[in-house]
Amino acid sequence: MDRGEGGPKTERRHEPAISANFSHRAFLEYERRMRPRMVSLALALLASCGGNVTPAPAPVAAAPSAFPDASIAAPEPVVDAGADVHVASADDAGDGAPPPRTSACADGEVEIPPTGATGFTMMKGREEAHNVVITRAFCMDASEVTVKAFAACVAKGACREPWKTDPFSMYPNFPDHPVNSVDWQKSREYCAWVGKRLPTEAEWEWAATGPEHYKYPWGNAPEPSCDQVDFTKYGAPKTRAGGDVGCHGGGPSKVGSHPQGDRVWPSGHIHDLAGNVWEWVEDSYAPFKKGGAEDPLVRNETPMHPLRGGAWNRSFGGMVITYRAAAQFTYQVPGVGFRCVRGEAHPTPPPRHDVRVPGWKPPKKK
Repeated sequence: MDRGEGGPKTERRHEPAISANFSHRAFLEYERRMRPRMVSLALALLASCGGNVTPAPAPVAAAPSAFPDASIAAPEPVVDAGADVHVASADDAGDGAPPPRTSACADGEVEIPPTGATGFTMMKGREEAHNVVITRAFCMDASEVTVKAFAACVAKGACREPWKTDPFSMYPNFPDHPVNSVDWQKSREYCAWVGKRLPTEAEWEWAATGPEHYKYPWGNAPEPSCDQVDFTKYGAPKTRAGGDVGCHGGGPSKVGSHPQGDRVWPSGHIHDLAGNVWEWVEDSYAPFKKGGAEDPLVRNETPMHPLRGGAWNRSFGGMVITYRAAAQFTYQVPGVGFRCVRGEAHPTPPPRHDVRVPGWKPPKKK
């Protein structure tokens, strides 16, 4: 371990273990919708440099708003993702300056288009393969939520602290690492605080695999290595599932440390969709049903929720986009974190998690 944490390197809990047709026409339609924004921005830049432009350019569309579930208390929706916000100006026209923003999403987010009418094959290559159509675009966080961002929510009293007693828990000493040891409910609370939500499982997989139906976020090759992901090639031993393993010692890496493993969309790069930390999604866990689905969101009263993407202590098999795990909603270990999306509100409320389901016991009230 090379992060300077003190204390014994003890095993706390085991990691969870339960064990796409985007048409070319749809993608061209997405590019066609983006073209007027690019033209408007170019005209605005020309006018600011003294050009005579008629008519005046239309304003660029604002980022879509998200409406968190009413079941989550959301104090003032202040965004503190630890990233500088850049506003384009005439001064940006110099050599080497980044191009004007053309996405409807904010800095630190990547716009994910709808699938188009033909959808994509979710869980492609597995027995659970089925067709899914996503009808609305959404903005996904480019990085997993960091300790710095989560700490701002805690400081405002809107979030509860992560579990801190494990030597590989990043909170509060590693601000640029993903916040880990957070359960499903704490993750939802943070996303609501910043005016976002957790992605559905289908949204997460579509953002990772895309119209190409990639095996890994970076493509079908090369096979995973520490150049692309923070992982443990053959997995951590079961006796030390949370031990001092991974590409850089026990615990996750700083967000965005493996750019060769980014998922690239026209509007930006998404980091760490494989490895680093597992990511919670909104759905309740259930076996996938055969047949097609449109904007699916699974709700039930089981205590389980899916986790996607693998983690620093997971083997190369866990880096495959279609690898799926699940854990109880109270599960908080160093291998688990999350990211948020901005988009339409979820159409149904979350499970109450106070219903007794055979085979499990509700957590004790504190």
